[in-house]
Amino acid sequence: MTEVVKKAVECVQEMVNKEQNEKEKYLNTVKGLGSMIIQNGLYGTILFLMVKKQDKIIEHIDKLIEVQTGVKNFSALVKEGEVQRNTEYFKRQYAALEGVKWLRRYADIYLG
Repeated sequence: MTEVVKKAVECVQEMVNKEQNEKEKYLNTVKGLGSMIIQNGLYGTILFLMVKKQDKIIEHIDKLIEVQTGVKNFSALVKEGEVQRNTEYFKRQYAALEGVKWLRRYADIYLG
C-alpha cells in the first residue's frame, strides 16, 4: 500500500466513531471534493471549506498533500494568501486530487 492510501485510511478511520450526522456530512463533502477541486482549483476549494467550517476535511487534505509533497499545513499557506509558482501549485493540486480519490473510496467503505 502506498503512503497516500495508508494516510487516507487513517483519516477516514478518525471519523468512524463520530456521530452519524458528522459522518454523513463528511462523506457527502468528500464525495464532491474531486470535482470541486477540478472546477474551483485547490485554493478555491480550501477557502470554501474554511467558510463552511469543514476543518476536519481541510486537515485531511493537508495530511494527504504532505505525505505526497512534503509540504506541511498547505491550508495555512492558502489562508495567508501565499501565491506559489504554477508548477508548485499544480503539484499540490494533483497531490490533493490523488489523495481525495483514496479518501472518497475509504469513506464509502467505512462510513457509507
